[in-house]
Amino acid sequence: MKWLSGGLTFVNFATICGLLIGMVTGGLSTPVALVALVLAAAFGLLAYLRTSDPKSEPDSLAGEKSNASKYRNLPIWILAGFFTIFAVRSFCWLLFFDGTELKIQSPVNLGDLGLHLTHIKFFANGVHLWPSNPIYVFSDHLRYPAGIDFFNALLLKANVDLIPGLVWVGLLASIGTCYALYRWGGGFAIAGFLFNGGLAGFQFFRNFKFVDYQDVNNIAWKSIPLTMFVTQRGLLYAIPVGLLLLWHWREKYLTRFRFGLSSRFMDRCRFFTSTPSWRSASCSRVFLWWVTRRFAATRLLCFSARSFRPRFLSG
Repeated sequence: MKWLSGGLTFVNFATICGLLIGMVTGGLSTPVALVALVLAAAFGLLAYLRTSDPKSEPDSLAGEKSNASKYRNLPIWILAGFFTIFAVRSFCWLLFFDGTELKIQSPVNLGDLGLHLTHIKFFANGVHLWPSNPIYVFSDHLRYPAGIDFFNALLLKANVDLIPGLVWVGLLASIGTCYALYRWGGGFAIAGFLFNGGLAGFQFFRNFKFVDYQDVNNIAWKSIPLTMFVTQRGLLYAIPVGLLLLWHWREKYLTRFRFGLSSRFMDRCRFFTSTPSWRSASCSRVFLWWVTRRFAATRLLCFSARSFRPRFLSG
């Protein structure tokens, strides 16, 4: 988890530093973006070096492994392959040119991606921070959790084109999410994330056609990766951060391992990026206290109560 904590720290420090410096200088500019990215790289490296990732003890009988044990990771790699197919198909064609036409790969993403593109261009144009809502004329402040859009605006000001920035953020977030799911819940967590579309997909075996069998009015069960992970861009950051925090709390409070990254700072940055995941993570702390009923878990509950105080980043 060292590289994951370093990468996520880079994203949240770049976003927070760019926001704070932009508020002082009056808006987002190329020098502000470069300074924020350089500072974030330094803090990301620090988080990587300070994060401890305890490894399992080596098997003393490693030389006498059976043939079956050699292939115990095969299901994980198969699931990782499915995750790769999903990520490449969903993000490499997230927004693309077809001749002279600009197209969006998923019809589910038509409204959401347009809003995210508006936020990215709005921030990149150097608007005064914190801005008003670009969609609603009579809105005083933007109250949308646009942290990941602000990060893409930083990349845009740092001479990273819009479409490659969207693609690479999506692909790297997919890698981090897949790895975080594996470390938190193994192959079952990856499969649960990918294959949660319900039983409608089994209609494929009736006609063997690759179509969206859930795109009908009488089925309300939708796929989380296609309808949330791709469309709600805040989850690109919120899901791996939430899983990283859950892994950290499990290692710290249940196995007594120490973790060098500041979970309190990660919690506040995740609130800026995606408010619903912050609420879910706060509820998970209460659940951990109820399960463990230890003194350390009581401290965790106290921290959860403090985290419900208002944040200025909520708009």
